[in-house]
Amino acid sequence: MANYIITADPKVKDDLKEARDFLNSRRKGFGKKFLLEYRTTLKYLQKTPNFQVRYNDVHCLPMKTFKYIIHFKVNEENKTIHSYAVLSTYLNPDKNWIK
Repeated sequence: MANYIITADPKVKDDLKEARDFLNSRRKGFGKKFLLEYRTTLKYLQKTPNFQVRYNDVHCLPMKTFKYIIHFKVNEENKTIHSYAVLSTYLNPDKNWIK
């Protein structure tokens, strides 16, 4: 089984920085642990992209330790995944999820 190629919306970089800064403000070093877990989750996603579709053909994959969800679409033809957001599960989905 071939790995999928993952691309990310520019907004994802902002989401990750915001999450890292927030987690570091709660406990020193948590931001770094978050980013490491994010990278590990992406490696898993490359091999197994078929997760629950939550809305508008957008799949969501929760991270293991941190209460964040990766929002993405899968293109089976091209074997690509496009990540749209990495959001905290504490955020209001009506205001923050992709419409």
